[in-house]
Amino acid sequence: MIRYLFEYEVKSTGYKGEFSWVAENEEQARTAIRERVADLEFVDLEDVIVGQLLKTLDATQQYYECEGCSS
Repeated sequence: MIRYLFEYEVKSTGYKGEFSWVAENEEQARTAIRERVADLEFVDLEDVIVGQLLKTLDATQQYYECEGCSS
């Protein structure tokens, strides 16, 4: 699995940001990011433009532990 970092823009507000998603390929990540950003920004899918791919990271060996999650 690969983590894909994209830039995006909300057309109606002009807001620009970055969002990443773990997926098997770029097309799946691009689709998922568009849906997630539309949900988070409370806009229609047509209002979200997923732009340039900024970076990819190998997500297979990633391990994250939150503070206080382990004893």
